[in-house]
Amino acid sequence: MAPTVTPRCCGSFRVDADVLVRSADGVVEAPSITYLIEADETVLVDTGFGPIGLMAERHPSYECHREAGQDLGSILDDEGYAPTEIDAVVLSHLDWDHCYTLDPFDEADTDIYVQRRELAYAIAPYPMHADRYEAKSLGREPPWLTVDLTPLDGEAELCPGVTAFPTPGHTVGHQSVAVETDDGTTVVAVDAVPTFDNVPADGERIRGLAMNDFEWWESAGEVVERADRLLPGHEWEILDADPAGLVSADSS
Repeated sequence: MAPTVTPRCCGSFRVDADVLVRSADGVVEAPSITYLIEADETVLVDTGFGPIGLMAERHPSYECHREAGQDLGSILDDEGYAPTEIDAVVLSHLDWDHCYTLDPFDEADTDIYVQRRELAYAIAPYPMHADRYEAKSLGREPPWLTVDLTPLDGEAELCPGVTAFPTPGHTVGHQSVAVETDDGTTVVAVDAVPTFDNVPADGERIRGLAMNDFEWWESAGEVVERADRLLPGHEWEILDADPAGLVSADSS
């Protein structure tokens, strides 16, 4: 059977629209997405943000929200998996909203992949990026710091039909995943292309928040070129879910 990819909503948060699409107006609620790849091995791409209370303390302006059944454990259970049955976790990058809830996979001896370039920078980022990486310089412990990560140096086949490849720009070592399905190549782009509005069919690419504009432009182009099906990082349209409301900060 050919590989399949299933995106699932693991919460949402408020963000200025121009963080996702440059020059967009207002504030939007963006989904946090995890992607289940079922192939010769079972692979999870990204694990979402952390407990609501902790996120309210560390990132209050984002007003993180998670409905019942959107925690990672419930998502896996709904898809018929325990953490011990996940062969690999791919972290697209180490921004705080993509890399929590790793301990169950570390205990299960699951391979947890990140690009070496991303890991090297996230350990000691410049002050302007410290908050997004939960940097130790802020007195925090990043969620990935105590688990066993496997660094990748560039493109790597994780199993037949599933390939991680560098897509820097949004962060210095962002990576995406190409999956060869029955319907062609599905690219789990994550924040290389955060929404469909970043890559309009009738116009030039429009970046969101990027550490390096030039690298983002090249990466977005590669993602679009490789993809028969594109799965962005914060796009409601790819989910079987409606934009959710917000809840009080003490909810979990």
